[in-house]
Amino acid sequence: MGYGARGRQEAIRQLGEVRRRLAAAQDALAEASATLKRAETAFDAASDRFTEAEAALDAARAERAEARRERYAANQAHERASRAVERLQRRLSELTNRTPTLAQTS
Repeated sequence: MGYGARGRQEAIRQLGEVRRRLAAAQDALAEASATLKRAETAFDAASDRFTEAEAALDAARAERAEARRERYAANQAHERASRAVERLQRRLSELTNRTPTLAQTS
């Protein structure tokens, strides 16, 4: 009978220990859940900022590509105008050299 009572006391002691460990594990789970929720919230915010930054970068790239095309077109127009001016200056010089009297009378 003493063995039975001792066994029962041991079982009660173990039951109390398991209940304490369960309570501690439940507390740890609640804390880990709260930490996870904060981490997920922070990640979602960072992800949103990253998505916004990617969109801004894409827009900047598109603007740069458009500016590059405009710069190329302006450069081409400048080169054409420069060649036209050079051609007309040569032509004017040739005509002036051929007709010195007309240049003086004008």
